[in-house]
Amino acid sequence: MRGLPYYEDPEYHRYLLSPQRRELFPVEKIFSQIDWKNKINILDFGIGNGFYLPSFFEYGEKDIFIWGAECQEILIDECLKRKVREGYKNFIPFYVDKTEHPLLPEWIPEMDMIFCSCVLSTFANPTLGILGTGRILKQNGIFVIIDWERVEAPSGPDISQKVSSERMRFCIQEAGCKIIKTLNINPYVYGFIAQKDPEKFIDINYLKQM
Repeated sequence: MRGLPYYEDPEYHRYLLSPQRRELFPVEKIFSQIDWKNKINILDFGIGNGFYLPSFFEYGEKDIFIWGAECQEILIDECLKRKVREGYKNFIPFYVDKTEHPLLPEWIPEMDMIFCSCVLSTFANPTLGILGTGRILKQNGIFVIIDWERVEAPSGPDISQKVSSERMRFCIQEAGCKIIKTLNINPYVYGFIAQKDPEKFIDINYLKQM
């Protein structure tokens, strides 16, 4: 991963659940643009301390199951506390190594949705993050990618830590995926919904041999 690990700073952890973050990431506006039908198994890749967790259960179907992948154990602990405190039975947070080639555990099911918010921009090459997680996405499943536009914002990380929407669009396509919807959020945050193209999606194991 590139740049300073701002996402490991306790101050940033507090920011993730702050009103300032909610202003820039309006969950209702974002989630109302997503089709939740038949989205049962959802991977929140880089779940952090669970900013979107209540909204998944609010917008998703009644038998929805959330799988939360996180590389920081302190944030997994926060998620586990929320699971108990807020009674989220259909939720399992789990640890993944911080690596450019994400390797997800074999015991999790294929996903109907992979949700990535402010995580792909922490990769030196976001394409690899899409490829690594995409192996467990069903062929008719979707990626939901939310991230910082590369502009100065009222709050959040430095502009040097961000990946522009144009570059992210390129990375999605480079991974062999097609964008099926562009989300309307605000000038500081962009969103894409994408699906794997069965003829173009790259085998991550092939990339590792290059």
